[in-house]
Amino acid sequence: MKRILTWVKPTGDGMHIGNYLGMYKPFMENIQWKDAFLFIPDLHSLTSVHDWETLKKNKKRLAAEIFALMPEGSEVTVFEQSEVRDLNSIVWAISSVTPYSLMLRAHSFKDSQNKNTSINMATFNYPILMTADIIGYDVDIVPVWKDQKQHIEFARDIAQNFNKTYDVDFFKIPEWHIDERLMTIPGTDGRKMSKSYNNFIWIFDDEKKLKKKIMSIETGSETLEEPKDPDNCNVFALIKFFADDNKQKEIADKYRAGNYGYGHAKLEFLDILLDYFADARVKYQAFMNDYSLIDEKLATGNKRANQMIIDKYVELKKIVGLK
Repeated sequence: MKRILTWVKPTGDGMHIGNYLGMYKPFMENIQWKDAFLFIPDLHSLTSVHDWETLKKNKKRLAAEIFALMPEGSEVTVFEQSEVRDLNSIVWAISSVTPYSLMLRAHSFKDSQNKNTSINMATFNYPILMTADIIGYDVDIVPVWKDQKQHIEFARDIAQNFNKTYDVDFFKIPEWHIDERLMTIPGTDGRKMSKSYNNFIWIFDDEKKLKKKIMSIETGSETLEEPKDPDNCNVFALIKFFADDNKQKEIADKYRAGNYGYGHAKLEFLDILLDYFADARVKYQAFMNDYSLIDEKLATGNKRANQMIIDKYVELKKIVGLK
């Protein structure tokens, strides 16, 4: 049975539809006949979130969203990164075989340099911790966005460096999975949906906020009466991710016929989105009202992930000579 792993970082107020389409949905579609892991990388959040109340709130909301979106009966190990003992011991061991020059290529480090922000060492070492998150669990497949492919490339390089240095076949070499259909998920301004651009659409916002966000999507300047090209519209590009083929054709025909405004399309998209996530939104509210349900689920996942890393580190210590 192959092992599959992915993550959602708790650095914002929740999961937007870009996160869902680019990571969560492909992950859930690929877990059949696999040992599936999904973790909350709260240690990674410390590179930018330096307020304990904010991080705690972000983690709580994200965990509720993860389980709300998960179909009943799904066998996924969900855990918190910070609850895993010996993870950072593995980070130290693999840091010792990681070239400094490799870290200088990291997108996270370069982005910080380009933004002229103060760079902390956690930002610089971020890819090594991410590598431990992957190779520490002997992962086979990691579903990622295209711009996260470097994480897996680094994990492969570092795992190979360790294996070669100690002449062992200890760390498994992971493979990435990228859904080519999801390379570009447009945000409200037409650019790639991203928290960095503040152009995202939260899944679990209340209906009033959700409507306001959707109505802000940038569109063409054609009049109501004019025919429009659905394939050149940000709204329709998003509709296609959530509507079935018949609904897509129905709306596309309205675009081309005229007397159908972008406002109409936005309202249809709102209805489609509310219907698509209806069950998840109900579950989310239930979890937020009684978080003990989430605590129980996380405790189970934390226990399993923790034991796997403990076992992995015991073997690693023998290889490097610490035991």
